[in-house]
Amino acid sequence: MSYDDRRTEVAEAAWRVIIREGLDRASMRAIAQELGSSTGVVTHYFRNKDELTLFALERVFQEVFADMQTCTQDRKGLERLEQMLLSALPLEASSIAGWQVWVAFLGYAIGREPLMQEHRKRYDSVRQTIRQELADLQTAGLIREDLDVTLEANALIALVDGIGTGVVIHPEQFPADQQRYLVHRHIATLLAASQSSINH
Repeated sequence: MSYDDRRTEVAEAAWRVIIREGLDRASMRAIAQELGSSTGVVTHYFRNKDELTLFALERVFQEVFADMQTCTQDRKGLERLEQMLLSALPLEASSIAGWQVWVAFLGYAIGREPLMQEHRKRYDSVRQTIRQELADLQTAGLIREDLDVTLEANALIALVDGIGTGVVIHPEQFPADQQRYLVHRHIATLLAASQSSINH
C-alpha cells in the first residue's frame, strides 16, 4: 500500500470516529484504535489532530467537487445549476457522513484561526464556482438581469448549508424529495421573465 493510500486509510478511520463519537473525542489514540494500530502509526502520517482533521475535510471537499463535475456533465442552463446544488446535498443516507464531518469540523475550527482560514478557503472556492455559473446564466438571459450574482451565490450556499445541516440534525424532516423541492423553488425565483412564463 502506498504512502498516500495509507494516509487515506487513516483519514477514513478518523471519519468513522468523528461520526460515531464527535470530533472532540476523535483523539489520535482513538483513531489508532479504530485503525487497529498504534498511535505512532497515525502520527507517522499526520503530525497532529489538526493536520489529520484538515486532510479529512479536504477529502469531503474533493468528493463534493467531483460529484458536482459528474452531475453537471452534458447539462446546460438552469438544469446544470440545479444539479450542481443537488449534488452537494445528502440526498442519500450514504452521503450524510460527509456532512457530519463538515459540521463537526466547523464546530472544532471555532477559536482556531488557522482552521477557520482553511474553512473559508473552501467556501470561497464554492462561492466562486456558483457565482460564475450564475453570471453565465445571466449573460444567457436565463435569470434576471437585476440579480446580484455574488449575493445570490451566498443565498444558494446558505440554502444548501441549511438543508445539509438540517439533515444531520433531523433527517426525517428533510427527505430527498423535499430537498429537491426546496432547491427547485429557490431557483424559480431567479428566472428571467421569459423563462418564468415558459415554466408556467
